[in-house]
Amino acid sequence: MLRALIHRFALVLLVLPQVVAADTTAMVTILEGEAALVRGTTRYLLAEGVRLQQGDIIHTADKALVRLEFSDGSMVDLGPGARLLTTNAAARGSQSERGWQHTLLAGLIKLTCSKQAKVSHQLTTPQVALTTSDAVTVVQASATDASLFVESGEARITDVAPKGGSATVRVKGGDFYARKSGQKGTVATRPPQAFISALPRGFLDTIPSRSARFKDRQVAPKRVEEVTYSDIEIWLKAERDVRRSLMRRWQPRARDPDFRTALVANLRHHPEWDPILFPEKYKPKEDKPPAPAATE
Repeated sequence: MLRALIHRFALVLLVLPQVVAADTTAMVTILEGEAALVRGTTRYLLAEGVRLQQGDIIHTADKALVRLEFSDGSMVDLGPGARLLTTNAAARGSQSERGWQHTLLAGLIKLTCSKQAKVSHQLTTPQVALTTSDAVTVVQASATDASLFVESGEARITDVAPKGGSATVRVKGGDFYARKSGQKGTVATRPPQAFISALPRGFLDTIPSRSARFKDRQVAPKRVEEVTYSDIEIWLKAERDVRRSLMRRWQPRARDPDFRTALVANLRHHPEWDPILFPEKYKPKEDKPPAPAATE
């Protein structure tokens, strides 16, 4: 089930153009510290008031805090070291689905979902997927484990069981869920003190909405440079469906010598780039002409 959710999210990305009109349904309203915005093949500096576009990727630095506010009233807070990609169901042109889909490869995220909007948020990490529409949830993710605290409301969590199956559990307000790679997830009635102590202050305090102060402001992120391999390495080496969905936007970077060299050196982590890097290997082989008949 988790793979199906990731695949569904990847399909959304495949149909996204590399450059689209600004989507004013989500904006940055708090920025403490530094954060980068990866849009298309370019890296920008994030700033308060920036409107997100479909498929934007946000990377937060150490000790950083970023608040995203959505027109449905939901809020997403990102802590230090977050690596987040986000989009919404409208990207598929869906008339029946409403909601936001996020992929968090690493770091901290706090989802505060609106009780009035009745819009769901789906979050996938390397270990679990969760869906919530009326809850406050804090998630810590890495390649090898996931920890989740439901502050209020309820979240549905799906993990991949050790033998390849899947299991879905409902985690209610006050409960703590944890899972390590290759193991089943466990639910406790309270979070450990170490988890709470590690949360940044912005995750512990209730910070009211700040969207009104940016309503009539148009803020553009500051361009830094074209992305390097190291800028997006975590995405290039992500779960297969996620990384394949991002290939099209980053293919132009393969023409850069340094980027290409890094791709080749790490090809075992993303073998789908082989046809891009070495197209001659995949050209149809021409039939050899028949040998001339022997003459006496």
